[in-house]
Amino acid sequence: MGLLRIMENTLKNVNPPVFQHFSGTGSPFLLENESAYQIWRETRLEHYRCLNPARIINIADASSFSVETQQNLATQMQAFNFAFFEIDRGRHLLSRKDFLKLGRRLGLHRFESSPDQEMDGVTALKAVDASDKRSMYIPYSSRALNWHTDGYYNPTSARIGAFLLYCVNPAHQGGDSFLLDHEMLYLQIRDTAPELLVALMDPAVMVVPANVQNGQVIRPAESGPVFSVDSESGRLAMRYSSRPRYISWKSDELTKQAVDLVTELLGDNEFAVSLKLKRGQGIICNNVLHGRKAYADGSTDEVSRLYYRARYYDTVSFADYA
Repeated sequence: MGLLRIMENTLKNVNPPVFQHFSGTGSPFLLENESAYQIWRETRLEHYRCLNPARIINIADASSFSVETQQNLATQMQAFNFAFFEIDRGRHLLSRKDFLKLGRRLGLHRFESSPDQEMDGVTALKAVDASDKRSMYIPYSSRALNWHTDGYYNPTSARIGAFLLYCVNPAHQGGDSFLLDHEMLYLQIRDTAPELLVALMDPAVMVVPANVQNGQVIRPAESGPVFSVDSESGRLAMRYSSRPRYISWKSDELTKQAVDLVTELLGDNEFAVSLKLKRGQGIICNNVLHGRKAYADGSTDEVSRLYYRARYYDTVSFADYA
């Protein structure tokens, strides 16, 4: 994949563009708002010309940001919908409690409750052995995890708005994370074939089959659009998985063309970013497209990949967003 690498991206934060805000009816993601889309489009492309999406923001205190830290994180989030961070330049690790404090400082309060996480809302992601029932799910293995958004199988009422990842231990080999702002994928589709967005916004375009184990329905089937626009905020949300066995697509020619274009764009995308997180580094994001390369652990826990993850129904917000 044509991924932007840290050493290849030497852009400096010089004269960053003015950020734009819009309401639900004025959203540039509604196809009827062409003039709003063109203004938004130029601003977003300017972000990539002026700012570095792979910049790592240092956070000295997870529970109380300095003005500079908050401004830096806000800039990255509004420009790219994700930000890389490190805590105290990697000199100490966050506890699970402090990890959640970080989320609250980012305006994230409503965390997802699911069977694979503990009561505090934090999931410990690591490869487990075959005797563990979680081993059937790729996040609990060392296998590659292809492009997806988190909670794509959730109902609309439980849509994941944001998630945090934090590296406690990196993998011995591999395990790089890769990300792509879903808004940039929308931009590419709209510029290439806007009529295909009609198919991708169809509420019946994508069905996630039920998760049935030993005759018990763990999760019912869910249908919904790939792209949707929040009626109040005007924000764009995406639900997607590139794993064909987990998705049943609407069977018409327009949908086929749309899915093929998405697959093509994800194969080699100029706006994608790749990074292998070091110990003490992490990702803040508004549930952008992401994935993970396969990895190999070492012989001890100290060289075995361990990440903390928290998923939220909220999106990231800062008190001083203009």
